[in-house]
Parts: sequence; C-alpha cells; structure tokens
Amino acid sequence: MSVPALSGPAPQSPGTPQKTITQLLTQWADLTNAAIAATGDTQNWYSSPIIKKRPWDPAAENVALSPCGTVGSKRAHQLDATVQHDPFEPDPHPIADKLTAYWKSQGFTVTRTVDWTSPSGRMDISIRATRADGVYYGLGATNDLVSINVSTECSIHPSIDAWADEALQKRFDELDAPPTPTPTPSTNLGEGAADATNPAATTAITDPTDLFREFHEDASSAPPSTATEAAADDDGWVW
Repeated sequence: MSVPALSGPAPQSPGTPQKTITQLLTQWADLTNAAIAATGDTQNWYSSPIIKKRPWDPAAENVALSPCGTVGSKRAHQLDATVQHDPFEPDPHPIADKLTAYWKSQGFTVTRTVDWTSPSGRMDISIRATRADGVYYGLGATNDLVSINVSTECSIHPSIDAWADEALQKRFDELDAPPTPTPTPSTNLGEGAADATNPAATTAITDPTDLFREFHEDASSAPPSTATEAAADDDGWVW
C-alpha cells in the first residue's frame, strides 16, 4: 500500500503567509489520512471517542480549535482532533514501531514518552512526533485501543475566526432548538397485567360508563348496611 508523502515544514513568522481555515482543514484531513494509511488498515477508524461509533469523516469537521502561541503579536490557532481504532493485535509495540518509522521518514522528530508494561501484562505506549511548523502527531496504543491525535500548523488568518463564530452559532442553534416530542402510547382505561388479585385486567374498558356500571353493580350486590352501622341524614347521605 502506498503511503502519501507529507509536505515539508514551513516555519511560521510574522511575514509568512498564513493558512486559511480551508487550507488548515485540508491539511488536517491529509495528515490524518496519511497516518491512517501508514498503519496498513484504512477501515473502521472512528472520531474520538470510539464508543460513539462516529466513522472518521473529514467532511464532518469534528475538530477542536486550539491556541498555539503567537505569530508576531497575534494569537494563533491550530486544528486538533483524534481518530481511534480497535487494537490491531494484543501487543501495541508493532503499530508503535510502524508509525515511528513512517513519521521519521517524513522528517518528524519522534519521541517515545511512555512504554510501560504492568505485572499483569497490560501495555501502554505513547509517542509524539513534531515538526518545526507546529504540525504534531500523538500516538496512544494499548492492549485495547489505538489513538492518533493530529494537530495542524498554527495560523492567524481571519477566516479562522469567521469559521469558529459560524460553528459556535450552529451549536447554539442546536441547543436552542425545541426538543422533538416523544409519542406516548395510549392506554385504555382498566388495562393492566392480569394476576391473582386482578384476574380480569386483560379486559379493556373503552366506555367510561362501564366504570360507573361496574361500580353500581358492585354496590347493588353488596349486603345492605344495618341501622347500627350507618344512618342517613336529612339529605339522604349515609355517614
């Protein structure tokens, strides 16, 4: 499988042309796709967190906008996102070695910051790959998960602010949207689960007069009260 080559570093300075948000989004997608291709498996990658099962799709623009120092006197920002995959094999060392070799071949400075194995055999590896223009890769590989973090170059282009404002407004609109009502299934009066104390519960009462009729019939079938149990007042009510 051919792995695309990455463009060389272009150090930022106040006089350097700044990438637009469109260029940063393209760079982020290219960097992510290049790392995915370098693993040897381009299927079943998900935007973090993997538990949500959102397939990796650059068009969705599931990215964060992170500050990354200044260019001249202006604060710069970069795009930042993580993709995840189930482990390719129980031992994370082979995938860590493969990506280390690839990033080094592309001119990155690669550092393995964590390589740990617990007494029970659990393994955890962390790698960072940096480039002079601010592009950054981070790898987290364990027995259970492979995560690749990608950060683009920094930029102070005004299109970034416009994109961020639009994304923020879209999020506010989603939060302000009225919730979609959930239909509630109708229940007939008298419905319920039949049991020892309610053997007739499976018969639904669809006419409200049935309730009165049942009550009336029950009352008429009850034995009359004795004079010692109750007495009628002047209005005919029994107390």
